[in-house]
Amino acid sequence: MDDSGQIRKGWRDRPVGKLLARIDPRMALAKSVVVWVAFAAGGYVTGHIHGENRMLGAMLAAVSGIVVLQGDIRTSVRQGWLRVLGTFIGAVLACLYLTFFRFTLPGMVLMVFLLEILCMLLKIPDNGKMATITLVIISVVSVRYPDLPAWANGLLRFTEATIGALAGIAAAWVLRTVRNRIPPPGP
Repeated sequence: MDDSGQIRKGWRDRPVGKLLARIDPRMALAKSVVVWVAFAAGGYVTGHIHGENRMLGAMLAAVSGIVVLQGDIRTSVRQGWLRVLGTFIGAVLACLYLTFFRFTLPGMVLMVFLLEILCMLLKIPDNGKMATITLVIISVVSVRYPDLPAWANGLLRFTEATIGALAGIAAAWVLRTVRNRIPPPGP
């Protein structure tokens, strides 16, 4: 209460306070660190295997980390597992396709169809969206970098996804630890 007997509202009850209460600086920092670590590590690993592909590898690792980092560790681990599993399946099918055939749009579309059926049979959640995304990325990269063998292309994409997933899971673990020790700001 203030001197006039009115109940003083906390800062969170005011319009600006309601807006600011939505912000979790710990999550913003965690995501920023994930992007930094995954981008640097993905670019480093990819650059040693195929230098021309360094920035693509950095970007894909960072995207993987962003997808995997969730508000809790359990969901992050699940997203990480789906990311790595989907990337593995998509990379294997893309490698098989590109080892025996050159890229064509109808060929890629046929592989997407077969991949979808396989993911349905294996009961992979979301029917393997990550597998399909990986297959498309590897197919397009094979056109851009025809000197990159299909197996190396697939291995790079799998490695980048794994790097990002590990960065996202590690950040979720650190975030959980920080949240348990440091309460959120408030009145």
